[in-house]
Amino acid sequence: MGFLSFLNKIFRTIKSVDNSVKSGFRFTQSEIAEIMSVSKKENLKYFETLSKMPNLKSFDICFLLSRIDLNDEKIEIIKEAQNIYNEQEFQENGQTKSDFIFRVAVNLGYLNLDNIQLFKELVKCKKEIYDFKEALENPMAFMAINKAKEPVYAFERIYTD
Repeated sequence: MGFLSFLNKIFRTIKSVDNSVKSGFRFTQSEIAEIMSVSKKENLKYFETLSKMPNLKSFDICFLLSRIDLNDEKIEIIKEAQNIYNEQEFQENGQTKSDFIFRVAVNLGYLNLDNIQLFKELVKCKKEIYDFKEALENPMAFMAINKAKEPVYAFERIYTD
């Protein structure tokens, strides 16, 4: 496929999606065009679903559509993740919505609707970790390791003269 035909196909796709978008949309036309230009072709069908999620910014949607292989199950996990996000809980640790969504996206292969609450707690505790594969596969071992790292003191009492 030549470069011009590729661009022509992209513009047709953008125009068809643009025509189907309802007025009053929360993203500008330039944001929509940017999202469409970088999205994987097979993920375009999830654009409308993701755009209706109130906690997702255009940056988050752009990342999800361009970097992740989405399916219906993953979309449900993303919906649940953005629903359980509590801004107050995460901002105490210096984390943002986009940071949480990025971590969800990185770990989508290991997440399901049953362990999303556990994942939320792990993310709140471990803000420097992005790949939670080991923790999600064996959460009890991970929690036991973390408890073992609690500080212990060599002396219980100190006597002075």
